[in-house]
Amino acid sequence: MINISIVGNSIPSFPFTPFTELSGIEYLANKGVKVVEQPNDADLIISGTVKGLLRSIILFGRSKKYLVWTMEPRFNKSFKSELSFYFLPPINIMNVYIGLFENNYFFAPETTIDFDSGQFCEFKHKKIVALMTYQAGHKWQFLHNGIDLDLCNLRTKIALEGYNRKCLDIYGRYWPDRISSGSSRGGMWQEKKIDILKQYHFNLCFENTNWPFYCTEKIWDSIRGECLPIYYGKGNNIYNDFPSNSFLDYTDFSNTNSLFDYIEKMTVTEFKDRMSLCVATYNKAVQNKKEIQPYKRILEKTVRRIEEICN
Repeated sequence: MINISIVGNSIPSFPFTPFTELSGIEYLANKGVKVVEQPNDADLIISGTVKGLLRSIILFGRSKKYLVWTMEPRFNKSFKSELSFYFLPPINIMNVYIGLFENNYFFAPETTIDFDSGQFCEFKHKKIVALMTYQAGHKWQFLHNGIDLDLCNLRTKIALEGYNRKCLDIYGRYWPDRISSGSSRGGMWQEKKIDILKQYHFNLCFENTNWPFYCTEKIWDSIRGECLPIYYGKGNNIYNDFPSNSFLDYTDFSNTNSLFDYIEKMTVTEFKDRMSLCVATYNKAVQNKKEIQPYKRILEKTVRRIEEICN
């Protein structure tokens, strides 16, 4: 039996992981990996960040093994499976950039939805909605091989330009000058989000970080809320599932104004055609998720990695 312990301030940020969900803990136990409370009793100590491991490294040194495991792209930006720092023991890495996700289905929906194009006769309005925390500035830049993987700055720029053009409403925290129309977080947020989306027909829903198969709930929630997604579709394998002419791909436009102009001119027929493709993809993703079981795939991969580290 291999004993593992979760440490650092990353535990609240570990939803959907093998280490906090009962199904994951049980799966690990059946494979000979036991989650224990005290790091002193562990063979392997795990955190969502390098910083979260530092105290344990100081306490235990090379008598323990260490792993950063995270599906949050900004918690760990390593493109290597192992980090070494001078005299410190090696820190093993499992993250988005070294293949944690293999498809677009981890955050995909569990149940199908309907879109009756025959019932959609006209637009209530053509305003776009953006639900996101205000994030702007150089600190969000994330360069890899000369390419900026960050999408926070870009989507913030688009949202502000749309707001100033009076074609986009913003929901979220920390926006300056009372720009925000309301909160984008809080209790029962998921259902509140869908209620907000259903008041619109278009949703700016870029990911925070652009990487292959890093596809969160954003595009799926947009479709569930009956909004046509405005997504960043270059360099992330989203077209492995979505056909062209489904969502609005920002990378197809020369600038923000050309995107807004295109939406203003969009016909009801085009909207219905695009939404029908998005809903068909959504429902197919539900089936693919059941067949592929991406969570189980991650569990299997995690067990193999733990065995490699400890054995």
